[in-house]
Amino acid sequence: MVKKTIKQLADELNVSKDKVKYQVRKLPSELTIKENGITYIKNTGIEIIKENIQGKIPNEKTGELPNDYLVNQLEFFQKELEKKNTQIDHLQQLLENQQILTKQTLDEKKQLELEFSELKKEEPKSWFRRIFG
Repeated sequence: MVKKTIKQLADELNVSKDKVKYQVRKLPSELTIKENGITYIKNTGIEIIKENIQGKIPNEKTGELPNDYLVNQLEFFQKELEKKNTQIDHLQQLLENQQILTKQTLDEKKQLELEFSELKKEEPKSWFRRIFG
């Protein structure tokens, strides 16, 4: 069984001890051993930490992220962008529909006001004119 200290693993991965400590805290206690106040990480734990850290940080030598990570991020953001564009199109259509309905309502209101004003302008007929007129 291979076991390493936090410092050894941090040096191997070219990261700070704090990053490795954080990953160790997330591991089940069965994957770590504490001897004389020093925490050792078992082989399975080392592999898990390597996968977690190497998938998240840039490659120190080239300053680039692993290709798979970049491709996955690109696909994820393209899907998100498509969803947002669809949402924007839908909201824009709803807004256009609302504007059309508002215009129709205003037109109807103007027409009713016009009809009402015309009815008011007509002279009231006397009861005699209403009957014989």
